[in-house]
Amino acid sequence: MFLGKKEVVGLDIGSNSIKLAELKETKKGYQLKNIGETLLPPEAIVNKVITNRDAVSEAIYSLIEELRVKTKNAVISISGHSVIIKKVSIPKMSEKELREAVPWELEQYIPQSIEDVNYDFQILPGPTPEGNMDVLIVAAKKDITNDYINVVNDAGLNPVVVDVDVFALENMYEANYPESGGVVALVNIGASVTNINILKNGISVFTRDITTGGNQFTELIQKEFDVGYDEAEKMKNSLGRSDVSPELDRISQDFTDLISGEIKRTLDFFSTTLWREKVDKIMLGGGTSKVPRIREVLEDITNAPVELLNPFRNILYSPNDFDPEYILDIAPKMGVTIGLALRKMGDKT
Repeated sequence: MFLGKKEVVGLDIGSNSIKLAELKETKKGYQLKNIGETLLPPEAIVNKVITNRDAVSEAIYSLIEELRVKTKNAVISISGHSVIIKKVSIPKMSEKELREAVPWELEQYIPQSIEDVNYDFQILPGPTPEGNMDVLIVAAKKDITNDYINVVNDAGLNPVVVDVDVFALENMYEANYPESGGVVALVNIGASVTNINILKNGISVFTRDITTGGNQFTELIQKEFDVGYDEAEKMKNSLGRSDVSPELDRISQDFTDLISGEIKRTLDFFSTTLWREKVDKIMLGGGTSKVPRIREVLEDITNAPVELLNPFRNILYSPNDFDPEYILDIAPKMGVTIGLALRKMGDKT
């Protein structure tokens, strides 16, 4: 949505943390230049809405100082209720005519005035009914978008592209899995939102954000054990060890069933209502994907193979600069971040 020049830094402003990645394009491919993460105070961002601007901008500033980031141009993204993504089929027309038609199309799907949203569109490739073309329209509330732009500006960075999480995820997938075909669901389970982007032969055909994520798990732990947020997060991160209590294990299973059921309902809606095609494979990522048994449960209830996404699969890095164990540990939650870092200035959403 916003244009510029030169190198960029990918900045994923999540509900629980800020994640950053810098890539360098070389003759051999993309090379990792910088990567890191810092936690946010509880409720600094609630349901993807910034509620503590100072805390968020200070966290970004501290992270870029700690990582000694020199690049000032940043690519950020938004998701959740503030974003509307629609694919429409309309009669073929020139780009000038399309630019005039898009606001009329968009007004059918947004509750607010067209003046209150930023929007962009892209003509999609592929077969369409004769005389028609498929157009992807993306709209985001201006007030929410501006809040994200402002905290990045406050931290001393210049946001040159505002992306959407599901498309950043797709960008990362294209770079790391270029050989992929068929119907593939990219599922990114974050702290407050689960992003789903279904691709058919590499082209996005369906997207949805589910407002369920790891924070619900933390809340279940807080309620069950009567502990604060920080203690609940520690307990959540202890999963997978042999000394986990039966109560925590039960809550983990409850959450796994909840999130897997939500994902299945979305995939079923796609398969039975929209495209009449079953998803061939699920690619799973996001920090919450590390919760034990999610992959197995999802595979069982969807009857589709589930593979863990690796956003560093085709990204070069030196073991002298980045500990391979650290890269392996953070990989699940870096999908959107790497997708943003792969953007070029002037890219459309």
